[in-house]
Amino acid sequence: MGGSVYGSPFKMLGAADKMLDMANFDWRRLLDALPCYVTLQDPELRVIWSNSVHRRDFGEPKERACARIYKLSKSQCVDCIVKKTLEDGEGHSRELQLTSKNGQRLNVIAHSAPFYDGANQLLGVVVTKVNITSVKEMQKQLIMVGQTVAGMAHSIKNIMMGLDGGIYIVNSGIKDNDQSEIKDGWEIVLLNFEKLSRLVKDILYCSREREPNYKLINPNLVVTDVYNLFKDLADRYSIEISLDLDSGLKYVVIDPDGLHTVLANLVTNAMDACKMDLWKDTHLIEIRTKTGDDGSTIFEVADNGMGIDKELKHHVFEEFFTSKGDKGTGLGLMVTQKILKEHGGEITFRSRPSHGTTFVATFPKRSVEDTKPGGES
Repeated sequence: MGGSVYGSPFKMLGAADKMLDMANFDWRRLLDALPCYVTLQDPELRVIWSNSVHRRDFGEPKERACARIYKLSKSQCVDCIVKKTLEDGEGHSRELQLTSKNGQRLNVIAHSAPFYDGANQLLGVVVTKVNITSVKEMQKQLIMVGQTVAGMAHSIKNIMMGLDGGIYIVNSGIKDNDQSEIKDGWEIVLLNFEKLSRLVKDILYCSREREPNYKLINPNLVVTDVYNLFKDLADRYSIEISLDLDSGLKYVVIDPDGLHTVLANLVTNAMDACKMDLWKDTHLIEIRTKTGDDGSTIFEVADNGMGIDKELKHHVFEEFFTSKGDKGTGLGLMVTQKILKEHGGEITFRSRPSHGTTFVATFPKRSVEDTKPGGES
Protein backbone atom coordinates (compact mmCIF):
# COMPACT_ATOMS: atom_id res chain seq x y z
CA MET A 1 0.00 0.00 0.00
CA GLY A 2 3.05 2.25 0.51
CA GLY A 3 3.16 3.12 -3.18
CA SER A 4 -0.55 3.78 -3.53
CA VAL A 5 -2.23 7.14 -3.35
CA TYR A 6 -3.85 6.13 -0.08
CA GLY A 7 -0.45 5.72 1.54
CA SER A 8 0.86 9.04 0.20
CA PRO A 9 0.83 12.41 1.99
CA PHE A 10 -2.06 13.41 -0.29
CA LYS A 11 -4.54 10.80 0.98
CA MET A 12 -6.60 13.45 2.79
CA LEU A 13 -6.58 15.89 -0.15
CA GLY A 14 -9.14 16.20 -2.92
CA ALA A 15 -8.14 15.63 -6.55
CA ALA A 16 -7.79 19.36 -7.28
CA ASP A 17 -5.70 19.95 -4.16
CA LYS A 18 -3.41 17.08 -5.15
CA MET A 19 -2.88 18.50 -8.64
CA LEU A 20 -2.17 22.00 -7.38
CA ASP A 21 0.20 20.82 -4.68
CA MET A 22 2.07 18.49 -7.06
CA ALA A 23 2.49 21.31 -9.58
CA ASN A 24 3.90 23.63 -6.90
CA PHE A 25 0.89 25.77 -7.79
CA ASP A 26 1.27 29.43 -8.67
CA TRP A 27 -2.06 31.17 -9.38
CA ARG A 28 -0.34 33.51 -11.85
CA ARG A 29 0.60 30.55 -14.06
CA LEU A 30 -3.03 29.46 -14.10
CA LEU A 31 -4.23 32.95 -15.11
CA ASP A 32 -1.46 33.21 -17.73
CA ALA A 33 -2.85 30.06 -19.36
CA LEU A 34 -6.29 31.63 -19.90
CA PRO A 35 -7.14 32.95 -23.41
CA CYS A 36 -9.01 35.99 -22.00
CA TYR A 37 -7.58 39.17 -20.49
CA VAL A 38 -7.22 39.16 -16.68
CA THR A 39 -6.14 42.18 -14.62
CA LEU A 40 -6.03 43.15 -10.96
CA GLN A 41 -6.79 46.81 -10.18
CA ASP A 42 -6.35 48.69 -6.93
CA PRO A 43 -8.80 51.28 -5.48
CA GLU A 44 -7.03 54.02 -7.49
CA LEU A 45 -7.96 52.10 -10.68
CA ARG A 46 -4.31 51.30 -11.39
CA VAL A 47 -3.60 47.95 -13.05
CA ILE A 48 -1.13 46.30 -10.69
CA TRP A 49 -1.02 42.92 -12.44
CA SER A 50 -2.09 41.43 -15.78
CA ASN A 51 -1.86 38.00 -17.36
CA SER A 52 0.29 37.11 -20.38
CA VAL A 53 -2.44 37.59 -23.02
CA HIS A 54 -3.14 41.07 -21.67
CA ARG A 55 0.57 41.95 -21.60
CA ARG A 56 0.91 40.72 -25.20
CA ASP A 57 -1.84 43.04 -26.51
CA PHE A 58 -1.55 46.01 -24.12
CA GLY A 59 2.03 45.86 -22.83
CA GLU A 60 3.28 45.87 -19.25
CA PRO A 61 0.74 47.58 -16.95
CA LYS A 62 3.39 49.53 -14.95
CA GLU A 63 0.65 50.40 -12.44
CA ARG A 64 -0.97 52.76 -14.94
CA ALA A 65 -4.67 53.62 -14.77
CA CYS A 66 -6.86 51.51 -17.05
CA ALA A 67 -8.02 54.59 -18.98
CA ARG A 68 -4.40 55.22 -20.07
CA ILE A 69 -3.69 51.59 -20.94
CA TYR A 70 -6.83 51.18 -23.08
CA LYS A 71 -6.95 54.81 -24.37
CA LEU A 72 -10.49 55.20 -23.07
CA SER A 73 -12.49 58.40 -23.54
CA LYS A 74 -14.25 60.16 -20.67
CA SER A 75 -17.61 58.94 -21.93
CA GLN A 76 -16.40 55.32 -21.79
CA CYS A 77 -15.37 55.76 -18.13
CA VAL A 78 -18.72 57.18 -17.00
CA ASP A 79 -20.23 53.75 -16.26
CA CYS A 80 -17.04 52.17 -14.84
CA ILE A 81 -17.62 48.62 -13.58
CA VAL A 82 -14.45 48.73 -11.44
CA LYS A 83 -15.77 51.76 -9.54
CA LYS A 84 -19.11 50.03 -9.10
CA THR A 85 -17.48 46.94 -7.63
CA LEU A 86 -15.36 49.06 -5.28
CA GLU A 87 -18.54 50.79 -4.08
CA ASP A 88 -20.90 47.81 -3.63
CA GLY A 89 -18.64 44.75 -3.56
CA GLU A 90 -20.70 43.14 -6.34
CA GLY A 91 -19.74 41.86 -9.78
CA HIS A 92 -20.66 43.89 -12.87
CA SER A 93 -20.46 43.47 -16.66
CA ARG A 94 -20.18 45.82 -19.59
CA GLU A 95 -19.24 45.86 -23.27
CA LEU A 96 -16.29 48.11 -24.12
CA GLN A 97 -14.12 49.08 -27.06
CA LEU A 98 -10.41 49.16 -26.22
CA THR A 99 -7.32 50.18 -28.17
CA SER A 100 -4.34 47.81 -28.11
CA LYS A 101 -0.70 48.92 -27.93
CA ASN A 102 -0.58 48.56 -31.75
CA GLY A 103 -3.60 50.80 -32.26
CA GLN A 104 -6.05 47.97 -33.03
CA ARG A 105 -9.63 48.51 -31.90
CA LEU A 106 -10.90 45.55 -29.84
CA ASN A 107 -14.45 44.88 -28.68
CA VAL A 108 -14.62 43.11 -25.31
CA ILE A 109 -17.12 42.07 -22.68
CA ALA A 110 -15.63 43.02 -19.30
CA HIS A 111 -16.59 41.41 -15.97
CA SER A 112 -15.52 42.80 -12.59
CA ALA A 113 -15.35 40.91 -9.27
CA PRO A 114 -14.17 41.97 -5.79
CA PHE A 115 -10.79 40.72 -4.52
CA TYR A 116 -10.55 40.18 -0.74
CA ASP A 117 -7.69 39.36 1.61
CA GLY A 118 -7.75 36.73 4.34
CA ALA A 119 -9.48 39.15 6.71
CA ASN A 120 -12.25 39.73 4.17
CA GLN A 121 -11.05 43.26 3.40
CA LEU A 122 -11.60 44.49 -0.15
CA LEU A 123 -8.16 45.00 -1.69
CA GLY A 124 -9.11 45.65 -5.30
CA VAL A 125 -10.99 44.33 -8.31
CA VAL A 126 -10.29 41.41 -10.62
CA VAL A 127 -11.38 42.20 -14.18
CA THR A 128 -11.71 39.63 -16.96
CA LYS A 129 -12.28 40.69 -20.55
CA VAL A 130 -13.37 38.40 -23.37
CA ASN A 131 -12.40 39.54 -26.88
CA ILE A 132 -15.56 39.53 -29.04
CA THR A 133 -14.14 41.53 -31.96
CA SER A 134 -14.64 38.67 -34.43
CA VAL A 135 -18.22 38.21 -33.23
CA LYS A 136 -18.96 41.91 -33.71
CA GLU A 137 -17.46 41.76 -37.20
CA MET A 138 -19.67 38.78 -38.01
CA GLN A 139 -22.73 40.66 -36.73
CA LYS A 140 -21.76 43.62 -38.89
CA GLN A 141 -21.34 41.38 -41.93
CA LEU A 142 -24.72 39.74 -41.35
CA ILE A 143 -26.39 43.14 -41.07
CA MET A 144 -24.74 44.28 -44.31
CA VAL A 145 -25.76 41.05 -46.05
CA GLY A 146 -29.35 41.63 -44.95
CA GLN A 147 -29.25 45.20 -46.22
CA THR A 148 -27.72 44.02 -49.49
CA VAL A 149 -30.38 41.37 -50.00
CA ALA A 150 -33.03 44.04 -49.40
CA GLY A 151 -31.25 46.30 -51.90
CA MET A 152 -31.11 43.50 -54.47
CA ALA A 153 -34.81 42.80 -54.02
CA HIS A 154 -35.54 46.50 -54.53
CA SER A 155 -33.35 46.62 -57.64
CA ILE A 156 -34.92 43.48 -59.11
CA LYS A 157 -38.39 44.88 -58.43
CA ASN A 158 -37.51 48.09 -60.29
CA ILE A 159 -36.06 46.10 -63.20
CA MET A 160 -39.18 43.93 -63.40
CA MET A 161 -41.36 47.05 -63.41
CA GLY A 162 -39.22 48.42 -66.24
CA LEU A 163 -39.58 45.16 -68.18
CA ASP A 164 -43.35 45.19 -67.62
CA GLY A 165 -43.52 48.76 -68.88
CA GLY A 166 -41.42 47.97 -71.97
CA ILE A 167 -43.45 44.84 -72.76
CA TYR A 168 -46.70 46.82 -72.41
CA ILE A 169 -45.44 49.44 -74.90
CA VAL A 170 -44.27 46.73 -77.33
CA ASN A 171 -47.65 44.97 -77.16
CA SER A 172 -49.46 48.26 -77.60
CA GLY A 173 -47.32 49.06 -80.66
CA ILE A 174 -48.02 45.62 -82.14
CA LYS A 175 -51.75 46.07 -81.57
CA ASP A 176 -51.74 49.51 -83.22
CA ASN A 177 -49.14 48.47 -85.84
CA ASP A 178 -46.99 51.40 -84.65
CA GLN A 179 -43.34 50.60 -85.44
CA SER A 180 -42.06 53.66 -83.55
CA GLU A 181 -43.88 52.58 -80.39
CA ILE A 182 -42.58 49.01 -80.79
CA LYS A 183 -39.02 50.34 -81.11
CA ASP A 184 -39.35 52.53 -77.99
CA GLY A 185 -40.78 49.65 -75.96
CA TRP A 186 -38.11 47.22 -77.16
CA GLU A 187 -35.34 49.67 -76.15
CA ILE A 188 -36.82 49.78 -72.64
CA VAL A 189 -36.87 45.97 -72.53
CA LEU A 190 -33.22 45.77 -73.66
CA LEU A 191 -32.16 48.43 -71.15
CA ASN A 192 -33.70 46.57 -68.22
CA PHE A 193 -32.43 43.23 -69.47
CA GLU A 194 -28.91 44.70 -69.44
CA LYS A 195 -29.44 45.90 -65.84
CA LEU A 196 -30.58 42.43 -64.80
CA SER A 197 -27.65 40.83 -66.62
CA ARG A 198 -25.13 43.06 -64.79
CA LEU A 199 -26.76 42.34 -61.42
CA VAL A 200 -26.61 38.56 -61.98
CA LYS A 201 -22.99 38.82 -63.18
CA ASP A 202 -22.05 40.77 -60.03
CA ILE A 203 -23.70 38.15 -57.80
CA LEU A 204 -21.83 35.36 -59.59
CA TYR A 205 -18.52 37.21 -59.25
CA CYS A 206 -19.07 37.53 -55.51
CA SER A 207 -20.15 33.94 -54.99
CA ARG A 208 -16.98 32.15 -56.08
CA GLU A 209 -13.24 32.45 -56.45
CA ARG A 210 -12.25 33.08 -60.05
CA GLU A 211 -8.95 32.90 -61.91
CA PRO A 212 -8.65 35.67 -64.53
CA ASN A 213 -8.85 34.42 -68.12
CA TYR A 214 -5.90 36.41 -69.42
CA LYS A 215 -5.84 37.37 -73.08
CA LEU A 216 -3.70 39.63 -75.24
CA ILE A 217 -6.12 42.46 -75.97
CA ASN A 218 -6.33 46.06 -77.11
CA PRO A 219 -7.82 47.67 -73.95
CA ASN A 220 -9.02 50.72 -75.87
CA LEU A 221 -11.42 48.44 -77.77
CA VAL A 222 -12.96 47.23 -74.48
CA VAL A 223 -13.31 50.83 -73.31
CA THR A 224 -14.97 51.78 -76.58
CA ASP A 225 -17.36 48.84 -76.21
CA VAL A 226 -18.38 50.05 -72.73
CA TYR A 227 -18.73 53.61 -74.08
CA ASN A 228 -21.10 52.41 -76.83
CA LEU A 229 -23.05 50.38 -74.27
CA PHE A 230 -23.80 53.42 -72.09
CA LYS A 231 -23.87 56.29 -74.57
CA ASP A 232 -27.58 56.14 -75.43
CA LEU A 233 -28.54 55.69 -71.77
CA ALA A 234 -26.38 58.66 -70.79
CA ASP A 235 -28.07 60.78 -73.48
CA ARG A 236 -31.46 59.98 -71.95
CA TYR A 237 -30.35 61.53 -68.68
CA SER A 238 -28.58 64.46 -70.41
CA ILE A 239 -25.19 63.17 -69.31
CA GLU A 240 -22.29 63.66 -71.70
CA ILE A 241 -19.94 60.68 -71.80
CA SER A 242 -16.60 60.97 -73.59
CA LEU A 243 -13.34 59.10 -74.16
CA ASP A 244 -9.72 60.14 -73.66
CA LEU A 245 -7.75 57.16 -74.95
CA ASP A 246 -3.99 56.77 -74.99
CA SER A 247 -3.27 56.14 -78.68
CA GLY A 248 0.09 54.64 -77.77
CA LEU A 249 -1.58 51.95 -75.66
CA LYS A 250 -1.53 48.81 -77.76
CA TYR A 251 -1.84 45.18 -76.71
CA VAL A 252 -1.76 44.21 -73.02
CA VAL A 253 -2.49 41.02 -71.07
CA ILE A 254 -5.79 41.39 -69.15
CA ASP A 255 -8.94 39.36 -68.64
CA PRO A 256 -11.29 41.21 -71.06
CA ASP A 257 -14.48 40.10 -69.28
CA GLY A 258 -13.11 41.28 -65.95
CA LEU A 259 -12.02 44.60 -67.45
CA HIS A 260 -15.43 45.08 -69.07
CA THR A 261 -17.17 44.44 -65.73
CA VAL A 262 -14.86 46.87 -63.90
CA LEU A 263 -15.50 49.66 -66.41
CA ALA A 264 -19.25 48.99 -66.60
CA ASN A 265 -19.56 49.15 -62.81
CA LEU A 266 -17.54 52.35 -62.58
CA VAL A 267 -19.53 54.04 -65.37
CA THR A 268 -22.79 52.93 -63.73
CA ASN A 269 -21.66 54.48 -60.44
CA ALA A 270 -20.62 57.66 -62.25
CA MET A 271 -24.03 57.93 -63.92
CA ASP A 272 -25.78 57.41 -60.58
CA ALA A 273 -23.61 60.15 -59.03
CA CYS A 274 -24.63 62.50 -61.84
CA LYS A 275 -28.31 61.62 -61.62
CA MET A 276 -28.32 62.23 -57.85
CA ASP A 277 -26.68 65.65 -58.32
CA LEU A 278 -29.52 68.15 -58.79
CA TRP A 279 -27.44 71.34 -58.65
CA LYS A 280 -25.60 71.32 -61.99
CA ASP A 281 -27.02 72.05 -65.43
CA THR A 282 -24.59 69.74 -67.25
CA HIS A 283 -23.07 66.46 -66.17
CA LEU A 284 -19.96 64.87 -67.65
CA ILE A 285 -18.35 61.43 -67.51
CA GLU A 286 -14.95 60.75 -69.04
CA ILE A 287 -13.25 57.38 -69.47
CA ARG A 288 -9.47 57.58 -69.81
CA THR A 289 -6.66 55.14 -70.51
CA LYS A 290 -2.93 55.50 -70.09
CA THR A 291 0.23 53.52 -69.40
CA GLY A 292 1.90 53.75 -66.00
CA ASP A 293 5.63 54.34 -65.54
CA ASP A 294 6.00 50.69 -64.44
CA GLY A 295 4.24 49.36 -67.55
CA SER A 296 0.87 48.98 -65.83
CA THR A 297 -2.36 49.84 -67.63
CA ILE A 298 -4.45 52.54 -65.97
CA PHE A 299 -8.16 53.20 -66.49
CA GLU A 300 -9.88 56.25 -65.04
CA VAL A 301 -13.60 56.98 -64.85
CA ALA A 302 -14.24 60.59 -63.83
CA ASP A 303 -17.54 62.37 -63.25
CA ASN A 304 -18.66 65.79 -62.04
CA GLY A 305 -21.53 64.39 -59.99
CA MET A 306 -22.34 64.78 -56.32
CA GLY A 307 -19.00 63.45 -55.01
CA ILE A 308 -18.42 61.44 -51.84
CA ASP A 309 -18.79 62.96 -48.38
CA LYS A 310 -15.68 63.01 -46.21
CA GLU A 311 -17.19 60.74 -43.54
CA LEU A 312 -18.09 58.10 -46.15
CA LYS A 313 -14.72 57.96 -47.96
CA HIS A 314 -13.14 55.33 -45.70
CA HIS A 315 -16.21 53.07 -46.12
CA VAL A 316 -16.24 53.06 -49.94
CA PHE A 317 -14.48 49.71 -50.40
CA GLU A 318 -16.15 47.94 -47.48
CA GLU A 319 -18.18 44.89 -48.47
CA PHE A 320 -21.77 45.71 -49.47
CA PHE A 321 -21.26 49.43 -48.83
CA THR A 322 -23.59 51.72 -50.77
CA SER A 323 -24.38 55.40 -50.49
CA LYS A 324 -27.61 54.99 -52.48
CA GLY A 325 -29.81 53.71 -49.65
CA ASP A 326 -32.23 50.97 -50.69
CA LYS A 327 -31.56 51.81 -54.35
CA GLY A 328 -28.07 50.30 -54.24
CA THR A 329 -26.75 46.82 -53.54
CA GLY A 330 -23.13 47.63 -52.71
CA LEU A 331 -22.03 44.89 -55.13
CA GLY A 332 -20.55 47.08 -57.86
CA LEU A 333 -17.42 48.35 -56.11
CA MET A 334 -17.12 45.09 -54.17
CA VAL A 335 -16.92 43.17 -57.46
CA THR A 336 -14.64 45.79 -59.00
CA GLN A 337 -12.17 45.52 -56.12
CA LYS A 338 -12.33 41.71 -56.25
CA ILE A 339 -11.44 41.68 -59.97
CA LEU A 340 -8.52 44.08 -59.43
CA LYS A 341 -7.20 41.89 -56.59
CA GLU A 342 -7.47 38.81 -58.82
CA HIS A 343 -5.32 40.64 -61.35
CA GLY A 344 -2.84 41.76 -58.69
CA GLY A 345 -3.87 45.37 -59.28
CA GLU A 346 -5.57 48.04 -57.21
CA ILE A 347 -8.38 50.56 -57.33
CA THR A 348 -8.25 54.00 -55.75
CA PHE A 349 -10.31 57.15 -55.95
CA ARG A 350 -10.26 60.86 -55.30
CA SER A 351 -13.39 62.87 -54.66
CA ARG A 352 -14.69 66.27 -53.62
CA PRO A 353 -18.26 66.69 -52.41
CA SER A 354 -20.38 68.55 -55.00
CA HIS A 355 -17.47 68.50 -57.50
CA GLY A 356 -17.21 64.86 -58.55
CA THR A 357 -15.22 61.66 -58.26
CA THR A 358 -12.49 59.91 -60.22
CA PHE A 359 -11.91 56.17 -59.81
CA VAL A 360 -8.53 54.83 -60.92
CA ALA A 361 -8.15 51.11 -61.76
CA THR A 362 -4.56 49.95 -62.24
CA PHE A 363 -3.81 46.60 -63.88
CA PRO A 364 -0.18 45.43 -63.54
CA LYS A 365 1.97 44.55 -66.52
CA ARG A 366 1.84 40.84 -67.42
CA SER A 367 3.70 38.70 -69.92
CA VAL A 368 2.15 36.88 -72.88
CA GLU A 369 3.01 33.58 -71.12
CA ASP A 370 0.09 34.25 -68.75
CA THR A 371 -2.41 33.94 -71.59
CA LYS A 372 -4.21 30.73 -72.48
CA PRO A 373 -3.94 29.15 -75.95
CA GLY A 374 -5.94 31.12 -78.48
CA GLY A 375 -6.12 34.05 -76.08
CA GLU A 376 -5.50 36.94 -78.45
CA SER A 377 -8.49 39.12 -79.23
